[in-house]
Amino acid sequence: MAALALACCLALAQAPAYAEAASAKESVTRGQELLDTGDYAAARAAFEKALDDDPSSVGAHLGLARAYYGLGEYSRAVLEFENVLRFGDLPPDMLDQAATYDALAAQYEAGRKLRAFYYAETGVGYYRENSSAATDIFGGAGDDVTFWPLRVGGGLNTDVTERHSLNATLDYRFRWYDSDRRNDSDWRWNVNLSRPVDDDSLRFGMRGRVSYRGDGQHRNDWGVFATYGLGLGPNDRLTFGGEVRERRYPRGPLRERTRDIAEFTGSWTHSLPNGRTSLTFGANLGQEWATQDRPDGDASFWGVNGEVDHAFSDEVDAFFWWSYLNEGYDEERPDFTTDQDLLVERNDDLWNFGGGVVWRFARGWSLRPTFEYNWEESNIPALAYSSTELWLTLRKSF
Repeated sequence: MAALALACCLALAQAPAYAEAASAKESVTRGQELLDTGDYAAARAAFEKALDDDPSSVGAHLGLARAYYGLGEYSRAVLEFENVLRFGDLPPDMLDQAATYDALAAQYEAGRKLRAFYYAETGVGYYRENSSAATDIFGGAGDDVTFWPLRVGGGLNTDVTERHSLNATLDYRFRWYDSDRRNDSDWRWNVNLSRPVDDDSLRFGMRGRVSYRGDGQHRNDWGVFATYGLGLGPNDRLTFGGEVRERRYPRGPLRERTRDIAEFTGSWTHSLPNGRTSLTFGANLGQEWATQDRPDGDASFWGVNGEVDHAFSDEVDAFFWWSYLNEGYDEERPDFTTDQDLLVERNDDLWNFGGGVVWRFARGWSLRPTFEYNWEESNIPALAYSSTELWLTLRKSF
């Protein structure tokens, strides 16, 4: 009798959980039906009810994000999509980010076990090395050239468990310069496991890149990382992350730059009430350990950054971003002066600004004028640097 009573108590205790899970599935099914009819406001209400019953439901999070997308609330859609899946190397504008995530969510709802997206981008650009303390020392401004950019890549997403999602991307970037300047070639990859945790999200994985540095030399980066996104309602998210990585120059005169890096990051993203404007503010802090007798020695760094993105319509989006980074090294540089009284530990300030406009003139097609300005100051004038880049690309998303 005691055992029977205990079993009855356990069954009664579990009954509300089962009931809530069943109710959540019913709401998700109802929401998906409403999405198919284009009634996005009613679909949003259905998915919100599903999340009340089961806050970690993958289908409810994706469905709610798709409802926001259908309503044109792109900044909210991206925040909600990234509760479940998140990819590296997506374009900087939220229109394309939201469209990419929406296509994957549609594949999820259709029952596809392996979801994918692809893209290709090309155009024409202009690069100029601006006057700086370094160019004054070495005899005037540097390159002033045109270039041809090419970018191709894609991503995959699949379920590992009912809650966990595996995400992977591969991105290739190439620039051919109309001069004797070295051409740039860069492979980037990212593999991560993610899952929603109620209104929060957890992600961890590995990422890296292989970059051509000229004269047959390459730079290899790889590391492990983890991020935790703290959901603060439909309009706000705090994200905290950490990464340990290696930057390795396998051979040649650049080998001494090989180093290990640890970095911590934090950011706050806010969607304005219109759901079409996104603001992000972030900060980072890290340490580098020189492993091949780098002349500058070890270094510590910290920085801040920000971004604003606004969708003027369902076809036109504009974005602007900026970052500041300070790097302080712990070894004096004797190779820049013969006067022992002038030996200094290198300290650099790096400013970067960029922005652009995206015009989606047809399904999957976008035209993207973009600019970037880089400015690096150093207490060693020969290491100062500044450049301006402008480019116009045509992108096709599949």
